[in-house]
Amino acid sequence: MSYIEDDRPGASLLIVTVLIPLLAVAVELATRLCADTFFDPVPTWGHVALVLAVPATNLLLWRAGRGEGTARPWLLVAAGAAGAVAATYALMMLPLFPIALVAIVLIGVGFLPMAPAFALIGLFKLTARLPDLGVRGWPRVLGGAGLGLLALTVVDLPASATFLALRWAGGDEESVRRGVGLMRGLGDESLLLRLCYGEGRNAIGLVGAFSSMGQSGMFSGPPPSDPASARELYYRVTGTPFNAVARPSELRSRGFDGFGPSFDDDQGGQSVAGRAEGLELADSRLDGSVSAADNLAYLEWTARFRNRAEMQREARLTLALPPGAVASRATLWVDGEPREASVAGRGEARAAYESTVRVSRDPLLVTTGGAGRLLVQAFPVQPHAELQLRIGITAPLAIAADGRRSLALPALADRNFEIPAALRHQVWIESRDPLAARGAAFQVRNPGPGTTMMRAALTNGELAARPRIWTTRLTGPASRVALAPPVVKAPPLAILQTVAEAASERPHALTLLLDGSAGNAAAGKALAHALDALPADLPVALVIASEKGRAVPAAPWGARQRALFEEALGRTDFEGGQDNVAALADALEGTAGGGDVLLWIHGPQPIDFFRSRGRLDQLLERRPDLPRLVRYQSRPGPTWSVAGNAWFDTAREAVPSGDPAADLAAILRTLSGGAPAWRVVRTLAPAGAAATGSPHIARLWGADRLAGAGRTEGADRERAIALARRLNIVTPVSGAVVLATDSEYQRNGLAVPGAADVPTVPEPETWALLLLVALALLWLARRRRMAGAFA
Repeated sequence: MSYIEDDRPGASLLIVTVLIPLLAVAVELATRLCADTFFDPVPTWGHVALVLAVPATNLLLWRAGRGEGTARPWLLVAAGAAGAVAATYALMMLPLFPIALVAIVLIGVGFLPMAPAFALIGLFKLTARLPDLGVRGWPRVLGGAGLGLLALTVVDLPASATFLALRWAGGDEESVRRGVGLMRGLGDESLLLRLCYGEGRNAIGLVGAFSSMGQSGMFSGPPPSDPASARELYYRVTGTPFNAVARPSELRSRGFDGFGPSFDDDQGGQSVAGRAEGLELADSRLDGSVSAADNLAYLEWTARFRNRAEMQREARLTLALPPGAVASRATLWVDGEPREASVAGRGEARAAYESTVRVSRDPLLVTTGGAGRLLVQAFPVQPHAELQLRIGITAPLAIAADGRRSLALPALADRNFEIPAALRHQVWIESRDPLAARGAAFQVRNPGPGTTMMRAALTNGELAARPRIWTTRLTGPASRVALAPPVVKAPPLAILQTVAEAASERPHALTLLLDGSAGNAAAGKALAHALDALPADLPVALVIASEKGRAVPAAPWGARQRALFEEALGRTDFEGGQDNVAALADALEGTAGGGDVLLWIHGPQPIDFFRSRGRLDQLLERRPDLPRLVRYQSRPGPTWSVAGNAWFDTAREAVPSGDPAADLAAILRTLSGGAPAWRVVRTLAPAGAAATGSPHIARLWGADRLAGAGRTEGADRERAIALARRLNIVTPVSGAVVLATDSEYQRNGLAVPGAADVPTVPEPETWALLLLVALALLWLARRRRMAGAFA
């Protein structure tokens, strides 16, 4: 059968049924206009394929209607399937029709939301004109419609399951478990990662539509997703922080109008959060000096960031410090010149930074991010430009039981920028003492008498493993006196540092808190082998952060307690990311007092599980006898803590060596008490004591003194801030901020810093050299006076 010439479809029907739907899909993919404003009509590439099948089918029907193609039976099935898809999208777009009518009048783009309806009407007209429709044709069309609905349901199921899991994850613990299980079984992990960045707000399709109607009503659509909830669910499901993986490639650059680069919604906040589009680390170097006589090192990390995007970016990172270290310098290059930071109260420093960010000036902010962590923020990295900063670190040397001394290098624990695979962190460490390191990457040279130089070019993975620099073994007690210069109305501070052997104190009881997340699986298996290090009769308890909440109450260590431990460890699956906040509260509930020790063995901890915070906060605030906290993080990544809380800020950190079994055995032996150990004590020296050591000793004394001062108030807080300012250190009570001009410092009530206020590399030996120079000058002056007397 052939068509009458006048009955053939014309160009207008081609435009309405093919070109307008294609234009609607292209505009949405390019701008994400509907996704950002209402809901996401094409959350996955499967949805894109189904939607594009509608204009493709209409084109085939149009050609068949003009006699340019054969109307085969399969085309009737395709027409039915395309009709089901178009009808579903037309129904979901129906609430937007009033907005579309206004948009047609004002800016002429309102036809796009009506594209599914146009495609459906045109498809019906084109199908009705097929010569083969007849009695046998309609069953094929209806069968095709069923196939279309099935395909739409299948392709929509992962996205809909993702949004349903996200809703469940915001409920009680039982609902959270259902959400995690659904996400692992049916969810779309790539879509969830997009939701972590605020993209792909809502799904569409039959399953998504029915779910939305049940939750929000017929035409209201599903509620917008919260990136914080998506980030928590992503961690619970995968056990990986969302920003530990590359920013999704399907996130298209967009600005406030749907075009241009994406905004950084976390800019100026107090967390590292998501990767910033176009921002990368362009250069990294670590320079340092080790002084065995002072038992410390001074390091400077210099970094250069490059912004390839069209918008200003803020660089944010968390720097993992050597145990016991403190930031003692912060520098930002402004207009090509280095500018030093002013140390002020933590709140004042952040307020100055945020006020300067709002006017797009050049601030740098360095604050503590829990024990052994620094939060560094710098803004702006201009489009297609670079920003350079430097962080100075004063660190004590770690002393093993046999007197061996080492320094664990700092590393990036969390970041919002990319690190190119070819980038190498250039390490250069010098000392008057011998240096050594494990690994072929480190090269040691002795360029002159009494000088050792160590160099390495490390990948980010190698630096994240926290390599150690070793120096001379400590063979006996040692003491040094350091002076902090005088300030207005205050004399010099003399600090005495003593290093001596002392047996480690045996705790009343030991509680092991084990993170059951996937990222901590290696440490969980290693713990079973490290249990041999526990002494008999020491009360030991085990709490495992897992969905099934396994625990072994405290009891004297012996064969029976070990069997219970091994059974609990063997039944732990180590999957996803577990709620360690609730487990911390459980572990604290089981401790008896301040004589206990809590060893927290965990992987990366990127999430603040707010539903579990109430009980933990109450324990931290109300209990006067908290146990000592020791942390062992088995893998690099973010570390969770309660900001300003002394229990977290004074926690001891054990840096991993790459061998968790050996690490945990050594930690358990030390914590169990009775083993020989070296103790470093820093106290105020008697008046008139002569300086023999580096002023960094005074900075370490100040850092120890202020570690628990994060929540002090009134006069105590003012004195703590004054001490931090005097020693130029970043503590829980203080921060360091760089502003672009002297007037900005003055406008924010901050002291204008000078270059003489900060240390430089190589600094640990500088004061000793100055003392020798002063003695030489005094000797020369005395010799001249004597020569004048005999003239």
